[in-house]
Amino acid sequence: MSVIPAPDAQTLNNHHGKIIRINKDGSVPPDNPFVARAGALPEIWSYGHRNPQGATLAPDGGFWMHEHGPQGGDEINLPKAGANYGWPVITYGENYGGGKIGEGLTAKAGMEQPLHHWTPSIAPSGMAFLTSDRYGKAWQGNLFVGSLKFAYLKRIELSAPNNGKVLRESKLISEEGARIRDVRQGPDGLLYVLTDSSNGKLMRLLPSP
Repeated sequence: MSVIPAPDAQTLNNHHGKIIRINKDGSVPPDNPFVARAGALPEIWSYGHRNPQGATLAPDGGFWMHEHGPQGGDEINLPKAGANYGWPVITYGENYGGGKIGEGLTAKAGMEQPLHHWTPSIAPSGMAFLTSDRYGKAWQGNLFVGSLKFAYLKRIELSAPNNGKVLRESKLISEEGARIRDVRQGPDGLLYVLTDSSNGKLMRLLPSP
């Protein structure tokens, strides 16, 4: 297995560490941020990402994603056109086994901060917004993220449903002890969770009676 060089995430002539934006027919939207830049791939939307794992659309249609950090520093990001999310120049993680990455920076001018980050790492997997009221109004608009490392589903309450800050987090179905690979809202408005163990399960979360 080849390893993608981390500095590739900061250059625009490749797709490593990038979010790309294309039309359904594979063509490039003319308003993409790097269409007119020489040497840049025109389909790039944002860059400086490390290891994207999950993505979803917010109730307002906005694009959310999360990515694995190295040893810590998993991030939730809302990729903006032309924005640089910093990897490997800035990160809240560290090298495996310890030690800073690069200069050990967590912020730098011209680079975006994550909406939220986890240290230590939870190894996030799938993610989904709950738009239904099947679990009551308190859960409606919450973000749900699976954890591979700790084998739970995380419920994330936001200050606003579309672009708010994280207010609090709680753990669900941790008693199953299985790595969560994906979570989706079904047509019935309920949450469905997929595990990736050797005897994986598709689980449906039922509301409290």
